[in-house]
Amino acid sequence: MTKAEIESIVADIVYKDWTFYIGEKDETLYLQVQFALRDSLTKELMSHRGRKWLLSEFMVKSEIVQTAFLAALTAEEHECREHFTYKGERIFSPHFDVEALRELSEAKRFETRG
Repeated sequence: MTKAEIESIVADIVYKDWTFYIGEKDETLYLQVQFALRDSLTKELMSHRGRKWLLSEFMVKSEIVQTAFLAALTAEEHECREHFTYKGERIFSPHFDVEALRELSEAKRFETRG
C-alpha cells in the first residue's frame, strides 16, 4: 500500500480532535497520533506525539485502522499513567527507567494475599 493510500484511509478516522500522521523514515512508513493536551507537570497546553507505529507495505485497510486504534489506546494509557497518583506520586509513570524497575523487581517487594 502506498503512503497516499494509507493517508486516504487514515483521513476517515476520527478520534477526539487528534490527528493521525503518516510519516516516512528510511523508506519505512509509520503512523503517529498527534494531539494537544496540558502537560502533566507544567499544565501548559502542548503538542504531544505518540510513539511511531511501523507500517508494512503489505498491510490491508483493517490493519491500518486497527493500528490507528492501538495508537490512540496506547497514547491514552500513557496519559493515564502520567496523571494517576497515589499519595502525590505518579506510581505508574511511563517514564520510569527500566533499570530502576528491574531493581525494584529484584528486591521482591511484592504484596500478596495470605
